[in-house]
Amino acid sequence: MKYLSIIILITALFASCKDGVKKNVDKNEDGKILEIKSYLTEQAKKDSLHGVVLIGKNDEIILNEAYGYVDLDSIEKHTLEGQLGLASMGKMFTALAIMKLESQGKLALEDLASKYLNNIENNVIRDSVKIKHFLSHTSGLGSYWDELGDDERGNDLEYIYSLIKNDTLVGSFGKHNYSNSGYIFLGKIIEKVTGMPYSEYVQKKILNPCQMSSTEINSPDGGGKTTAEDMWKFGQALRKKEFVDDKFKIMIQKQSDGDYGYGFMVKTLNSSKIYGHTGGYWEEGEKLGVASALDIIHEEYTVVVLTNRNPSLGGKKVRDYLHETLTSEIENTKQ
Repeated sequence: MKYLSIIILITALFASCKDGVKKNVDKNEDGKILEIKSYLTEQAKKDSLHGVVLIGKNDEIILNEAYGYVDLDSIEKHTLEGQLGLASMGKMFTALAIMKLESQGKLALEDLASKYLNNIENNVIRDSVKIKHFLSHTSGLGSYWDELGDDERGNDLEYIYSLIKNDTLVGSFGKHNYSNSGYIFLGKIIEKVTGMPYSEYVQKKILNPCQMSSTEINSPDGGGKTTAEDMWKFGQALRKKEFVDDKFKIMIQKQSDGDYGYGFMVKTLNSSKIYGHTGGYWEEGEKLGVASALDIIHEEYTVVVLTNRNPSLGGKKVRDYLHETLTSEIENTKQ
């Protein structure tokens, strides 16, 4: 009985030590999250944050909050379940779809676009531009917004492609020049190779495996709606290399003079590597729009910022703050 009491006492001591360590870790982490929450709340009070912010650490969500209002009349509040704009964040889906086809041997990044799209008449595009150039925004093409104008067929892939397939280059071939038109070409290539509509293929191969049931996609260059929780699921799949496995590493390496890989923005801050994509859309003089982002920081933190305001009204500022705060935290833990 005496020995049993000693064993119970020792077990209790070990348990209390483990709990103490856990509480210390949680206390430090909770302190940082409280600091972030305070900042976000203050931004919302200043009318600089309207949307949802989610932060995950490894496999756990540690912050998921809605701020501000859906409308300009401060009537309908944002909720965690509400869908917000993807804008160019959707380019990640297109790039992953291309890389899945490349890993299956159905196309190659070095292939000319004209191998799959035989109606390109512009000889520069036909004879020089490869799939990899569209992915990395080095094709020299621009964006189709001026050609589309106010046309309501902005989500009609076939129509947009008809407008741009013979465009002249606006940038230097091989140099980084962000191009929405290039991703329209990629969407058409996906359709040619798979025999499926672009949206159907992405739904089947990207969204469904992640159980992203609240995400809608419009076009290969972006558009559509999503929720923070859906983008968290997508971010987890990226971290765990569930889409293209060993091929993913080249997607998050710089492929030109710009901070861009294949469908992903990449940068290093405070010694931490960050990859993901932003989404931004607004009309001149309008307050409503899209300023959204998904970022993976140091393969540790997943950050989702979804807002429905012009990016100049705070969305970018919030993202930059989270980048600086979390990379600084990582750097401090190394010391």
